[in-house]
Order: sequence, then C-alpha cells, then structure tokens
Amino acid sequence: MRLTTDTCTTIVAVDTRARRPILLRFAGLVLAMTPTEARTLADQLHDRADTAEEANQ
Repeated sequence: MRLTTDTCTTIVAVDTRARRPILLRFAGLVLAMTPTEARTLADQLHDRADTAEEANQ
C-alpha cells in the first residue's frame, strides 16, 4: 500500500481537552496520541529516514 500526498492531505492538530491530544489525520483516519507517543513516532520516522538515506548513498 502506498499513501501519497497527491491523494491525501495530512493534518496534525491539537485537542487540549482530550486524553490523547495530538491528532494526526490522513486518508479518512484520525490517530490520537499522547505527546510522548507522538515524539516516539517522530523519532522512529526520523531514524528510518536516516537509515534509508544512508542505504541510497
């Protein structure tokens, strides 16, 4: 499966009243995360991007 930005707008929002206030919306889905979960996901994405970049060099 491939998700492209041409077919899907990604939105990151904050709902300060929610238990999981970080909202990631894409392709009709909403992922609700705690700040810690969002940072962990961001770190994992960054690490994999670095790994992929190194592999392509």
